[in-house]
Amino acid sequence: MKLKLRYILFYIFILTLAAMGISFSRFSTTLTNSGAENTTPPDIEFSTWVLDYHAASVSLDNMFPGDTRTIAIWVRNWQAGDPVKISGYTQNYNLELETTGNLPLEYTLADDEGKEVNLSRPDSFRYIGETQQLSADMPETKEYLLSISWPVEKKDFRYRNEIDYLELKIRAVQAEGI
Repeated sequence: MKLKLRYILFYIFILTLAAMGISFSRFSTTLTNSGAENTTPPDIEFSTWVLDYHAASVSLDNMFPGDTRTIAIWVRNWQAGDPVKISGYTQNYNLELETTGNLPLEYTLADDEGKEVNLSRPDSFRYIGETQQLSADMPETKEYLLSISWPVEKKDFRYRNEIDYLELKIRAVQAEGI
């Protein structure tokens, strides 16, 4: 009787293992984001674009205390082509600057009217601009100037041959309630 009970428990254990392995695999998936979501997949990768591509390669070589570099940044919700592709969603976005902080650089971000965009510092390596918005189904382009300056009073021999890493990111999400 004990032997029969052991065989039954062993078979139940094997069946449970097989069933759990199958049921877990049913719910395994890989998610990828290919841009804006709607019933017919759009032929675009992202619905927000950073236009001024040369901004990705701005060189801070030979920058010295007292120097300032300016980078033009364009953000838009449409893409040129035939036909013009316009995002069908209202989007909230912000610009984020990440740095190693090796050099005593200061950053300011201003819109195309010269109004300064507030840059918060959640930590010593990131600057995050306040949230901006692009409207749905209306082509919009927002222009910004990012100024990177090295204050002359922060001249120090220890910064000689030092490098810094800067990365500009745009974070765009679909606005709530749309």
